[in-house]
Amino acid sequence: MIELEKYIGIPFVDKGRTLDGADCYGIVKLYYKEFLNIDIEEIIANPDNAKSCFVKYLDQISRNWKQENHAVKNSVVAMSTNPQHPNMITHFGVMIDDKRMLHTFKNVQCHVICIDNPIIKTQIKGFYSWSQL
Repeated sequence: MIELEKYIGIPFVDKGRTLDGADCYGIVKLYYKEFLNIDIEEIIANPDNAKSCFVKYLDQISRNWKQENHAVKNSVVAMSTNPQHPNMITHFGVMIDDKRMLHTFKNVQCHVICIDNPIIKTQIKGFYSWSQL
């Protein structure tokens, strides 16, 4: 049984990677390390290196991740949450089963939400599983 209780309520901290505070990718990194013993690569985007960050992200996706046709436990949810860039992946979560994901975003503590939620459902761009699982 995964002890998700310690994740619930983690405050959002931009570029955070600890139980004291994490951003959406930080939650994914913590989950993968603790529950799957996988250290996924760090990706932090900022305006100074956005292009190189995107290239690194694409390289990592092609080497380490496989796209799923639907949500599966432990898959990463890639989402677009910026209405001005509806096809750009700007948010991540991690599936705790085939219906619910763990995530956080600015001004909202880490929580579990159903991916059938009408707002969430429209933002999902894909599900990705670690290729070595």
